[in-house]
Amino acid sequence: MVILFGIPMGKLITVSAKVSEELKKRAEELGINISALVRKALEAEIKKIELQSALKNLREEIERSPSLPEGTIVRIIRETREGRKLVE
Repeated sequence: MVILFGIPMGKLITVSAKVSEELKKRAEELGINISALVRKALEAEIKKIELQSALKNLREEIERSPSLPEGTIVRIIRETREGRKLVE
């Protein structure tokens, strides 16, 4: 098993993309590791989309939740800070 960026990768596969000769040549001249760059970009995009999905789910859950009377959160925070029991 390969571990990359702290993530167990399992079996690796090859993914290909077509780019112009000029772009590949410029990347090589600049010492860009195209494989590592594509891997990082793909991981970042997946993480971004997963976070957006989690945020959407959280917003939907909040909308379905019953509203609390005004001041409830402030009271809970104060009572927690002061060490009082929230439920008696």
